[in-house]
Amino acid sequence: MWTCPKCHHQFFNKNQSHSCGSYTVDDFLAGKPEKSAGLFNFFLSEYRRIGPFELHPVKTRVALLTKMRFCSVNKIAADHIDIHLVLTSHFDDTLCFYKVDNLANRFFVHHARLYNRDDVTDELKKYMALAYEVGNRAHVKSKKVD
Repeated sequence: MWTCPKCHHQFFNKNQSHSCGSYTVDDFLAGKPEKSAGLFNFFLSEYRRIGPFELHPVKTRVALLTKMRFCSVNKIAADHIDIHLVLTSHFDDTLCFYKVDNLANRFFVHHARLYNRDDVTDELKKYMALAYEVGNRAHVKSKKVD
């Protein structure tokens, strides 16, 4: 693990790109509607059923990470929250996502908008679990030592 000398946050990769700063989840939620803040907390509680993770709040979002960032809550609006999941394949055969960003055919950032608790469907949970595996670097093949 590498620790940023400025903000002291730990990352799996040395010199990992990130936003240095002293931000909190409370800062991110400050002034946000109670309904949407509740949805944010519900989403996190559903993710904790998949496995443990750390929260990495920055100025504009709150990332979830294990060995690497695998999910982010990007926006809390009056009637919804916007999230994204980092996956290693492009999934376009689902209505869960409204947009997918291709990062050099290595990662695919799948964007979803949640309006209520019912939007955290079993199908979305399947993708959440896949993103959690990405966070744990399950996609990285270990090198065989002879």
